[in-house]
Amino acid sequence: MRRGLLIFFIGGILSSGFAQSPEIENIQLKDLRNKSVSISAKDKSAVIIFMGTDCPITQKYVSRIKEIVGKFSSTTDFYGVFPNQFSIKEIKRFRKDYKLSIHFLRDEKMELAHSLKATVTPEVFLIDAGGQLQYQGAIDNWFYELGKYRLNTTEQYLIDALTALNNGEQPPVKHTEAIGCFIQMSHEMKHH
Repeated sequence: MRRGLLIFFIGGILSSGFAQSPEIENIQLKDLRNKSVSISAKDKSAVIIFMGTDCPITQKYVSRIKEIVGKFSSTTDFYGVFPNQFSIKEIKRFRKDYKLSIHFLRDEKMELAHSLKATVTPEVFLIDAGGQLQYQGAIDNWFYELGKYRLNTTEQYLIDALTALNNGEQPPVKHTEAIGCFIQMSHEMKHH
């Protein structure tokens, strides 16, 4: 049974060799009113999508993100998280221009990006209602290199992972390499 607890725990390694989610419920992000908030779970899984207002790949993925949100919003909370190089004003403009109905947050101190080891935008992190990181990486295999993409997507990584979780199963793929615009990390916040 799912419980309505704050769900993100410091992780070790799952038997599959995939790292659990670091503790993130104490990380303060800014919402579009510049208020401090943290990501926590209710009885739903959470998808965190690192995004960049000026990233062409993020912009191209908006319609796919809308489709996924439309299909899974009853079982999943979606968060668009923007690194600190983007202002609240830029994020509000992005929301208005692209009409994306998800929670928009700014990672002002880059703590969430650092904790999850996010490297590019867009990059997704699927965390189940039990606090386990179930999938990390690309939304699908549309882009295979910077500036290079397939005419037809053949792998739907995030959709497959969400579908598996909703069916009480493990996602078929746990990690892929996300292709996108690099997240600017300050020297002291670089991943180890």
